[in-house]
Amino acid sequence: MRSAKIGMAAFVCAGCLVAALAAAGCAPQAPSSTEGSNGDAGDQPVAVAFTWSAEADCAMCHAKEDASMTDASCLAATHEQEGNTCSTCHTDVQGLTKAHEGATPEDAVKKATKLRDTTIDEDACFSCHGSYDELAEKTASSTLLTDSQGTVVNPHARPDGEGHADQTCADCHVMHSDEPVTESAPAFCISCHHAGVYQCNTCHA
Repeated sequence: MRSAKIGMAAFVCAGCLVAALAAAGCAPQAPSSTEGSNGDAGDQPVAVAFTWSAEADCAMCHAKEDASMTDASCLAATHEQEGNTCSTCHTDVQGLTKAHEGATPEDAVKKATKLRDTTIDEDACFSCHGSYDELAEKTASSTLLTDSQGTVVNPHARPDGEGHADQTCADCHVMHSDEPVTESAPAFCISCHHAGVYQCNTCHA
């Protein structure tokens, strides 16, 4: 009689063990710390595709540019104080969409985040600062752009037809840098007038 009771108890315990193992096999399993080496998720970051829009949080990747918005030594800070945002100046929807195709937040760590394939619509500049003609009047007495021969050029009244047609405000006025226009504007001129002479055909006949 005693051996029968022992056998019954062993049978019940064995049944409990089987049930427990079955339940454990169906429960959600946390990934181990070694997962990821064979393509599993593990501790690897998940790359989430980014889709650009005017409402996007630019600071998520463009940290340097975002910091310039509150840096008094940058022109961007002056614009931010007037209530402007990234989308006020960066209106090139087609260019911005293309530049961000396939981008992920972790790309910001791997690549430079400065936008190189987009343009700034000068109408955004003119809406606050006036036209080139109006600006030329304000800088008529400026001697900032003086070449090695003493020739002075009004920065907002550059000659047409001498390679200036594609130049924009942003070529001289660098928004997200603390480089002053007194340095950036002459440097831009010298990038073409490398001999320090503003008159054309003085270097290459």
